This record gives sequence, structure tokens and C-alpha cells, in this order.
Amino acid sequence: MSGKLHVLSIGGGIAGPALALFLKRAGVSQAVYEAYDSGDGVGAGLGLAPNGMNVLDALGLAEKLKARGSLALDWNFRDERGRVLAQLSIDQAKYGQPVMSMMRADIYAVLADEMRKQSIPVHYGKRLDRIIQTADGRKVVAYFADGSEAEGDLLVGADGIHSRTRSQIMPDAPQPEFVGITGIGGKVPRSEVPALSPYDAKSFNFTFGPQGFFGYCGGSAGEEMWWANLPRQTPYSEDDYKFLSPAVLCDQLMERFGGYCEPIPSLIARTPEIMALNIFDIQSLPRWHRDRVILIGDAAHAVSPNAGQGASLALEDSMYLAKLLRDSSDYSEAFERFERDRKPRVERIVAAGRRAASDKTIVSPLVSKMRNVMIGLMLRVFGMPGQDWAFRYRIQWD
Repeated sequence: MSGKLHVLSIGGGIAGPALALFLKRAGVSQAVYEAYDSGDGVGAGLGLAPNGMNVLDALGLAEKLKARGSLALDWNFRDERGRVLAQLSIDQAKYGQPVMSMMRADIYAVLADEMRKQSIPVHYGKRLDRIIQTADGRKVVAYFADGSEAEGDLLVGADGIHSRTRSQIMPDAPQPEFVGITGIGGKVPRSEVPALSPYDAKSFNFTFGPQGFFGYCGGSAGEEMWWANLPRQTPYSEDDYKFLSPAVLCDQLMERFGGYCEPIPSLIARTPEIMALNIFDIQSLPRWHRDRVILIGDAAHAVSPNAGQGASLALEDSMYLAKLLRDSSDYSEAFERFERDRKPRVERIVAAGRRAASDKTIVSPLVSKMRNVMIGLMLRVFGMPGQDWAFRYRIQWD
């Protein structure tokens, strides 16, 4: 189908730009439409698994991202006193690319710079209002809140967990479900936290205690990023957010984690801007496409950050959909195969993210000790083999 299509990508975060770059390589015309006025600085920190890094490598962008983020050599699991429960080494040679951690803005910057170099059009401030298929069924039209419109042969919804595209094509589909925990985190220059060791920048550090979970790792170059998961019955409302200033969040976190081992109290106390996010996922949708519109990334299969695979799955989606559109004689055939091939994998990872969240609840000291014994035992027995099936996944472009 190369050369016969013009594709509208709704969403300019990670999946949309990556798709645009692969479509350009496949000879497919495309344009990206982003709701925000700019993609700079949107989002928090994240990890990128080897399967996601291999997609960036296929675009020739892996080394650029490595220069902006932090390499993770190990996963360290500890209790609240700092006692090691388990340590897992990540075999970069086995998977071709390493595990990386960085701010979401770093991935966006690398993708956006490449789109500019390749003259791929990106339209900002384009919040999707509605989608209409033309009377002859051969085109799809996107109407935006600012009164503008765009016409294409296909439309790809890469507009995140609260996707407007999804609500347009599947108004009765399951809604994103709050997973019962909130994510609170921030970033701080490593030079501001003397309690950090040089090793802390090159590992994921997971701490489990009776007051909940706390994690930290290297972020953007020269920074350490951290996050905590706190249980909550209902998500924060807009009114709740009005009172969640960084100072309020710092006090709440110090009350809960101030007794944990260093560098946790120092990370919290020295972070100038702390953010809180509701965590949602979508366990399954009945379909990912309708007529000339298809969903990818979080719009199709939002996964909890506890899985550590959200960005990597979005990158996989982008590469595989572009490949299918290049090689298929009919878009509907490409859409059907994309959903059939991708759905089992992503739904397995969504389920894994849910299970991971269940280990991060607040419990009594006795239950915490029992839980930590089980965590250490399970990791020593299963360890990296439990991640191998996800990490080794590769898409062959040629």
C-alpha cells in the first residue's frame, strides 16, 4: 500500500511520532496532530525496556537516547532498612539493547528532532473533536476543537489512555480503570543528594516496606528520579489536585517514608517539584479498530507503569503497524493482523502490571516481612527468566 495512503496520526507523544517515522521509511504519506501546544516537557519519568530500545535502534535513534538517559545494569530489591532481598543483572548482550531510564520528554525530544530532520509535518494545538467517514467510505476526516479539519485515507489514534479517538469509534468500550494506587514522584540533580552512590544512577532500586513501595533510578543525564506508589480507593479529583502542592506532597511522603533507609528521605526532601498521578489501565478492549480508524499504544491497551513496558509497547505498535501497512494490499487486512498479533502480548503485560501493583500496598510490619521473604524467594528462583519473554521480542523490519 506504500505510496497510496495518507495517514493521520492523532497524538504526538511517543507512538504517534514513532509511527510517522516508520511510515516515512515505508513510503507512506503522513501527518501528526497533537492536542498540546508543544510536546516539550509533557509527562513524568519512565523506563524503556530492551524491546523498546530495539525499536529506536531500528530508527537509528538508540544512541541519541542513551546520551540523554541513564543505563540500568541491575535491578536491586531491598526492604525499608536497606537489606537486599534480591539483585538481578540485565544481560544487554542477550537482548541487543539495554534497559534505560529517562524523562518522557527525552524520548519525545529525540523523536521530534528526527521528524524535523525528515520534514514530517506536526500540527500542535489540534485537540480532536470528532471523526467522520466520507459518504463514499474512501476517506476519513478529523475535526478539531479549533475549527480546523484534516482528511486522510486512514486515521491512527495514538492519543493515550483517555483517547478521544477511542471514544469516537467505540463509545461503548470499557473505560480506563483506576488500579487502586497513585503514582507520586519527582527528579533531582544527583549532586544535590550526597546519600546517593555512583551505583544508584546505574540501577533500578525497588524498596518494599510496611508503609508502601518506593523506587529510584537514574533519570535524564545528571539526575536521579524516584517514584512511590500509594494505595487509594478513588482517583484524585480536579479539586484534590488544587491542594496537592509540592510542599503538601513532601510532608505526606516524609510522614510515610521518612523512616526508610537513605537515600529515600533525602530524595524526597531535596526534590523541588513533586507530582502526583492517578494510575489507570485498560485490561482489554473488544476491538482496536473500526472502518478506517485504528488505535495503538495506550489508546488501545493502557498498561500500568508497574509493568515497565508502556512506552516500549507503544514503540512496538508503531513499528509493526507501519510494516503491515507497507506490506499489505488492503488496510483492513493490515488492521486485522495487527490486532490479532499484538493483542495476546499486550494483554499479558497489562495483567503482569496489575499483579506487580498488588505487591505495593501498605501492610502491617509482620505481613511486610512475610511479603519481602516471598519477593526475595520468587526473584531468586525466577528472576530475569520472568522478564525474558517480554525483553526478547523483536520486530524484523526487512
